[in-house]
Amino acid sequence: MEVEASVEAFFRDEVDRAFRREGLSPGVMVEHYIVHLLAGYAAQPIDDAPLALRFATAVEAPPRERRRQLREIGDTSLYVSGFWGESLEEAAIDLDYYSEMGAIAYGELARVATLAPDPQQEVFAELALNFVRFVGALGLVSRRTASKMSNQDIIRLYRRWQTTKSASVAARLAALGVVPSRGDGRPQ
Repeated sequence: MEVEASVEAFFRDEVDRAFRREGLSPGVMVEHYIVHLLAGYAAQPIDDAPLALRFATAVEAPPRERRRQLREIGDTSLYVSGFWGESLEEAAIDLDYYSEMGAIAYGELARVATLAPDPQQEVFAELALNFVRFVGALGLVSRRTASKMSNQDIIRLYRRWQTTKSASVAARLAALGVVPSRGDGRPQ
């Protein structure tokens, strides 16, 4: 899809810039993983079930399901910590909780991958080891992409997309958490 490609290209540039600024030089697979993660969360809601309960469920799940659930926990933790970390400062569940849960989930994924080969083992190991640094980089991406747009500005941008169907406008909307749809509920 053209919009998905634009959203990924947008985040690729932003992630690369943030990694350089934070002094991170992860492998290509880690960078690709994070770009894909951000593009995915631009188009889907966050599962708001408590991470600790999700982790307890994951530990009891069969191996394949356990990996899927741990990955979702790690991904949610990374995204929420990086993009919404500032909003967690006065929340009952703080940034440390998300960071700990994410690092543990990715660490467990890396450990399990040594038992059953997984091509993403190194990605998960690096995410676990440097979780807090990746959160910092995503915080930079969040601050750069979360413009000071008013609701009216966002509506104007959406109306422009409705008229033009521009992939770059769709990417800007996605970065703001607004995913244009075709009218049938599916993303454009």
